[in-house]
Amino acid sequence: MATQFPDVFKCPISLEIMSDPVILSSGHTFDRSSIQRWLDSGNRTCPITKLPLPHHPSLIPNHALRSLISTFTLGPPPKPQSHPEPQTLISSLTSPSSPIDSKLDSLNQLNRLSKKNPVFRQRLTESGAVSALLNSVGSDDPRLQEKALLLLLNLSLDDDNKVGLVAEGAIGRVVAALRGGGSPDCRAVAATMLTSLAVVEVNKGTIGAYPFAIRALVSVLRDGKGREQKEAATALFALCSFPDNKRRAVACGAVPILVEMTDFGLERAAEVLSLLVKCREGREEMVRFNGCVRVLVRLLKNGSSRGIQYALSTLNSLCSFSEQLCLDSRREGVVEICLGMVEDENEKIRRNASSLIQALQSENDGNPGAPAVDSAIPVPGAGGVTDLLSSVKVSESVHEISAWRTYYSMYGHVEKLAEEIKKGAASVEGVEAKLWQVPETLPDEVLGKMSAPPKSDVPLITPNELAEADGLIFGFPTRFGMMAAQFKAFLDATGGLWRAQQLAGKPAGIFYSTGSQGGGQETTALTAITQLVHHGMIYVPIGYTFGAGMFEMEKVKGGSPYGAGTFAGDGSRSPSELELEQAFHQGKYIAGIAKKLKGVA
Repeated sequence: MATQFPDVFKCPISLEIMSDPVILSSGHTFDRSSIQRWLDSGNRTCPITKLPLPHHPSLIPNHALRSLISTFTLGPPPKPQSHPEPQTLISSLTSPSSPIDSKLDSLNQLNRLSKKNPVFRQRLTESGAVSALLNSVGSDDPRLQEKALLLLLNLSLDDDNKVGLVAEGAIGRVVAALRGGGSPDCRAVAATMLTSLAVVEVNKGTIGAYPFAIRALVSVLRDGKGREQKEAATALFALCSFPDNKRRAVACGAVPILVEMTDFGLERAAEVLSLLVKCREGREEMVRFNGCVRVLVRLLKNGSSRGIQYALSTLNSLCSFSEQLCLDSRREGVVEICLGMVEDENEKIRRNASSLIQALQSENDGNPGAPAVDSAIPVPGAGGVTDLLSSVKVSESVHEISAWRTYYSMYGHVEKLAEEIKKGAASVEGVEAKLWQVPETLPDEVLGKMSAPPKSDVPLITPNELAEADGLIFGFPTRFGMMAAQFKAFLDATGGLWRAQQLAGKPAGIFYSTGSQGGGQETTALTAITQLVHHGMIYVPIGYTFGAGMFEMEKVKGGSPYGAGTFAGDGSRSPSELELEQAFHQGKYIAGIAKKLKGVA
């Protein structure tokens, strides 16, 4: 009659008897291999409760259940005479008179008995076998060395033994085996041993700090072949989740080797890169290494689902760090590749692909490497189908304020307001005013059909020039109660400034143009303020500082406490004298505030 196992012994995922039960944060127990595959597939919910899990969920060994399963499956303890006692076999290892073949036979028996028997492993550990095994690892005979390492690896399967093995000096012997002239199989087992020990968090720092430990793994990765390379990469992946080990691996020259191994098809190397890119030293090394982006893009095209995940993650970090790598990624067609992944069945791939697309698009017009000069205040304008940005610049050396007006204009309404704002800013003592245009995004054919007049000769501004400002005033026409797309596209290209918070603390104002009185004179300003908030800028409305002009009821007048404004009507109406006066006042008012803030700073 077949043995009936209790359901509690079975993994809810595989429905098989658990060999290594672990507890998830949801409180449910699974076999380690099954739940690890579940998590590696990008799932972040409990398979039973469907409740969300932490980004890096912990797997806690269920020792009580594992002991019950072992007792149930093993049945009554074997009679002492059934197998040689551990002490007998260990004595053969430690005896100077024992021939090599006898020692190998003892190790083979110990390996066979300990491989799937946690009770025997415990007896073996308690018998003091570790010291004898470590001596065997130091043997000149590669066969003895490998068998002893395999037995230590079996002992390390139990979490209780992992810290004890490190305390007894296992790291030194294992690292020596990695660095020695043993067989490739011996080096592979040594690397696997480090991976097993690194499962316990406290061991990661201890192993990484041991002289030559990480350097030895990097050397095996560089000079080894086949299995030993894979095991070395796996060990580095386990160790480099510890922050200090990332920097140690980079210092040992891991980055170029990992990139090369990734290019040769070793996806585990790409996984290690995804960890090293999270430290500054790792990112800098990847930027210096020519061809890193090309290799990762090739993995995006030809890799497995797991490899694609890590390639996307690494590219995301690199493109947030380096404008040059953003350009390289766009040239390699990363945007197009990611567009094909945004509907992938793997949630992690979808999320990383979308994030990478946003990073590349936000940097498309940026130039984070542009040198910083005297700070400035950009001030956008509004009117008709026109976007304006005007800026006030304060020279730190002579306390002179330079006012810049940058705008996008189709029919000229915003441009006219911008010119008045420029005059207002220039009226403040020590202020120099300039005008800039935001680039047009519509093709000439469309502009022709819209009867748009030719552009003025006012120079264009790039997003990163905003960082030179002491304060900003943004102006734009309204489209359905919000800023026009041309100006929104300009602001969308300021991702590099946002990441570095280069606009934070700068005073900023808003002015605008609408087609009618119900066209969004206030909603346009309200929706635009969010752009300032995300950059950390200080929004400066004009309030009612314009005095009686704010209460004019006899004439049609744009503008509000949020900022100056005009009504374009059908396009034939030009800003009124009162609207232009309000624009002049806004330029003067914000330039004065910028000057005061600069003086305090």
